[in-house]
Amino acid sequence: MTERIEWRTRDKGDDALILVGQSGDSEAVLKAWRADTPLLTDFLNDLEGPDSSAASIDVEGDRRNPQQWGTLVMSRARDGGDVLAIDPEPYWDGIYYWFRAHGLDPHRWRGTRS
Repeated sequence: MTERIEWRTRDKGDDALILVGQSGDSEAVLKAWRADTPLLTDFLNDLEGPDSSAASIDVEGDRRNPQQWGTLVMSRARDGGDVLAIDPEPYWDGIYYWFRAHGLDPHRWRGTRS
């Protein structure tokens, strides 16, 4: 199984990025980060993985199940960044909430070129 990073949402603004990988005989959340605009920008553009300066969330008990983190928005392979899954409706809702509503673009270079 390929380790992947998933963007999951429970409600507007209650989003997280989770690292899902093999734990024993099943898939489990290995690490999690509370989503914010810079973290999602990196996820959408680079996917080198959240850096060590990003504040992680404790993952224990039932929070090891990816489904407990909400609806899957998008999933990318940890190595290489290939898009593995995307649900268009929550994706565009998230893009609006985190970026467009604030006049931002999720692509960091847009608007910076003359």
